[in-house]
Amino acid sequence: MDCPKCNSFSNKKNGIINGRQRYKCHDCGYNYTVELKSTAFPRSVKRQALQLYLEGLGFRSIGRYLGVSHVSVQKWIKKFGQELEDLKSENEIGVVDLDEMHTYINQKKYCWIWIAVDRTGKRFINCSFGNRGTKTGKELWRKLEKKQIGEVMTDSWRAYSEFLPENIHTTSKAETYTVEGYNSIFRHFLARLRRKTKCYTKSLEMLKYSVLLLMKYRNKELAMVD
Repeated sequence: MDCPKCNSFSNKKNGIINGRQRYKCHDCGYNYTVELKSTAFPRSVKRQALQLYLEGLGFRSIGRYLGVSHVSVQKWIKKFGQELEDLKSENEIGVVDLDEMHTYINQKKYCWIWIAVDRTGKRFINCSFGNRGTKTGKELWRKLEKKQIGEVMTDSWRAYSEFLPENIHTTSKAETYTVEGYNSIFRHFLARLRRKTKCYTKSLEMLKYSVLLLMKYRNKELAMVD
């Protein structure tokens, strides 16, 4: 900012007064202030970043497209994830499909995502994160067991029989086509879950936010992108 007194280009910052940046001219010693410009992006830009993320773009691609830092994009997505409400679903569900899919954290550590889908309603119901053992499956089932469920379809993975009630549990690889189709939605629309990609999850927290945001988005429950 040129000195308003002598028009010199030579100056230095000299503190902030009442929200204005203060400068001191090197040539004449005059002190003057300049209004600080806000670096905050409007909510509409952040919503656009979220929508692009849930349509399959990675942080760096979104940053290039919007002309912002990929770090800013990551912070926005994280903030949206922190603002999420619980998934909505009916109390009475005819058929629930359960399945697991794996991904990586920090490229090396395996993480399994257990997913529950309402077959008739064609909606995500809930999910849990952890290993492929009974503990993670039970965590998901605790989110479902209070609902009135007619039947639960799974593949033959042995962990299911350890926590699902026998009277409603059916094991059949052919009958899990609905949830397997939903698994492919994750692979397609979340860059971090694609196979053979340079995008990967660095934290379990961001993985959870990403999966839950996509679930809400596909269920048409995500008001923040409307």
